[in-house]
Formats: sequence, C-alpha cells, structure tokens
Amino acid sequence: MDYFNDAPTSRKNKHLNDFELGKIELLHKQGYSLNAIGKILNRASNTIHNEPKRGTVT
Repeated sequence: MDYFNDAPTSRKNKHLNDFELGKIELLHKQGYSLNAIGKILNRASNTIHNEPKRGTVT
C-alpha cells in the first residue's frame, strides 16, 4: 500500500508552529497554567504539557 504526502493542507493540530511555541513560553513565564495556555491556543492540554518536556520551550 502506498501513502502519499502531497495533501494540499496540513493536518489539523499535527505540529505547533514557531509562533505557538513562543506564545506558550511567554504565557508560561507570565504565570498561566499549561491547561489555560491550551485553552487560549485552542490546542489539547496534553500537547502543551509535552512541549517543556521536549525542551522546545522553557
């Protein structure tokens, strides 16, 4: 079975872009909880919780 990666649009919620990563870092430094940041960015809270573990945000 062949899989093609030529979809015209990206899949929803697949990756966080640089803007979202910066926004996570900024809001976290301002004291927002990771759950609140997820609601603000309209992303799953688990996605937001995983980013500091990956080291992409501080």
